[in-house]
Amino acid sequence: MSNGDTVFINRNQRKALLTWVSVYLTHRLILKVKLLASDEYDIVALMDGPDCPVEFFLLTGEAGTHAHRVALVQMLRTVAEKGLQNVPAAWMHEANKQDRIYEFIKGPLRLFFFKGHGRQIAVCCGGVRKKGPKADKAEVAKAAKARKEYLRAVADNALEVIEDED
Repeated sequence: MSNGDTVFINRNQRKALLTWVSVYLTHRLILKVKLLASDEYDIVALMDGPDCPVEFFLLTGEAGTHAHRVALVQMLRTVAEKGLQNVPAAWMHEANKQDRIYEFIKGPLRLFFFKGHGRQIAVCCGGVRKKGPKADKAEVAKAAKARKEYLRAVADNALEVIEDED
């Protein structure tokens, strides 16, 4: 076959090719994370399009939780400086052992995270105000899904870190 020949494929071959292209493009999508704190280690948060839900959680909320949100931000800075192993155990808790999801704790607030790759020791993926004795199952499930997407992006070299423009 010469360079200018037309190649015909049947319907099944076309379907298989489109499926392969779709899977390839899906796995090559860039996952964006925002740098929240950086020192010896990095603390990042997952982006949702142009927005960072974790940053929104930390910056907005009920007036009665303002001091807790400020304290969470300071905790993230300290974890970036010292690492997870060198901060008080009361600052965090394992929310789901099977999926390796953790939560930073400050008063009634919970900031879900999982351990990242390399310098990214904590990848934050959602925050809630705790309302019961157990971790929010929907948030834990979202965090577990996010962890899988993050690990896929790391494996595919498809992770982009966004730094604040300030």
